[in-house]
Parts: sequence; C-alpha cells; structure tokens
Amino acid sequence: MTGPVTPSSSLEGQLVLVIELGLPVMAGITEGLEDVGAEVVTLHDPRLADAQEEVEAALATVLGPDLAPVLVVLSLLGEATATLKPLDETDLVTWRRAASDPIRIAMRVLTALGRRMKPAGRGAILFLAPSLSLVGGPGMVALSTALEGQRGLMKSVARQWGASGVTLNWAAAAPRALSSHFDAAELAAKGDAVPIALGRRPDARAEIAGLAAWLASPAGGGVTGATLMIDGGEWMVP
Repeated sequence: MTGPVTPSSSLEGQLVLVIELGLPVMAGITEGLEDVGAEVVTLHDPRLADAQEEVEAALATVLGPDLAPVLVVLSLLGEATATLKPLDETDLVTWRRAASDPIRIAMRVLTALGRRMKPAGRGAILFLAPSLSLVGGPGMVALSTALEGQRGLMKSVARQWGASGVTLNWAAAAPRALSSHFDAAELAAKGDAVPIALGRRPDARAEIAGLAAWLASPAGGGVTGATLMIDGGEWMVP
C-alpha cells in the first residue's frame, strides 16, 4: 500500500542513495522512494568495510566524482553483528568484528558522505536499524553495542554538521518488519502485555520510505539527531 505523493514528501527528480552493508533490511525502501519521484541509486559494496580511500572509491562508483545525494538511507549491519550469540560464548576477535567494526565503518562512511553533502549545503542521512538495541534481548549484546555505538555517532555528527545544512537521524524499526532474519529471535516482551498501538507492523514501502522522504523535504529540515521509532507503537521510548 502506498500513499499519494504530497508536496511535503515528493522527491521528484532528486538523487537518493540507499546503502546496505550486510543483512538485507531495505526491502520496499527503494520502491517507496521511487514512488515519490526519487532517482534512487543503491550501493552494496564490501569496500565500505575497508579503509577510507576504499569507501570513497565505492561511493564514486555510483555517484561519480562529486555528486551529492539529497537523501541517504543506510544500514550497516554485518553478518557477525546480526548473529545472535551469548556474551560468554563470544571471543575477543568475534567481539571486535561484531561490536567494534560497525562503529568504525559508520564513521568512515559518514566521513565520505560529509565530503560530498556538506559543500552542497543540504541533505538528510537516515540510519535504518532494528529497534533491538533500545530494549535488548538474549544474545544481543554485540548487536546492541554496535547499534548504540552507531546511534551515538549519529547524534554527535548531527550536532557537528547541523550548521552545514546536513541532518542525521536514526529510524528504529520493528525488527520483523525489516528482515525475516529476526523471525526466530527471542525478542523482548512487556510483562503487562500492552498491545502494539497500531495493531500491525509498519509498511516499509509506504511508511518507512515515506518518513525518509519527509526528512529530506523542507518540512523535515528542522529534525536532526533524533531517534524515530517506527514499530507501530510497540515500544514508546522517550
């Protein structure tokens, strides 16, 4: 289901970049952004996990030497990070790969994006991630550490880049709305059995992509450094 294009969400003819490294969570997002007129390019390049010059080269393959997207939607959730494992079964090498490396990768990707977007004086960057790090769960220590590290980085960079016209935000979505990978996960549950407010998962194409488009519009320009829950009202985190 998709809603009509409105002035506040239209990205007609605008360049949008969708970055996905690791676990596929962007199903429906690209289509939803195309629904509002965006010219979407996607990047699934393992070089994003390498040194800074390799990250720059990966971006150049889809953006050329100097193009700056008006919107970037990204997920940097590698296989090691998405693998749920008890802490006492995690050695230091695995911990570094699962919990530390994703923060370093995010820093390098943001650095490369900033070199393009800040001189343009505008643009929105939206991290898309499962809401798991906000509530925790069995075997999710590395996952929570990686995502909270990326979220903290997002907030710090949002404060630093705000005056340049570039905004950064975090979308914490219902895990099972993003990937079937989480279907078998033992997710946190509320003892009071409060139902999901909307009674359903969010629709990635109509609602998650729609939020991203709104953040890139003039109407969304005043929102930066925010954590936005897209889980149908299951967890109402302040």
